[in-house]
Amino acid sequence: MGRYVPNTYNNRRFLRIIVRIILSAALAIAVLFVALFIGLKRYIAYNSDGTIRLDIPFLMEE
Repeated sequence: MGRYVPNTYNNRRFLRIIVRIILSAALAIAVLFVALFIGLKRYIAYNSDGTIRLDIPFLMEE
């Protein structure tokens, strides 16, 4: 029979799971942002006053 020693192991598994979920979500958002930036790069149009706009063909109204 094992002996009982209080507070020898502080279980932080729940905290590690939460931190991994947050880091995974942040990484997924960053990858999505970069992919959208690269994918929509050809639709960027610069106005004469220096502003930037997106001219996406499938979102434009006739």
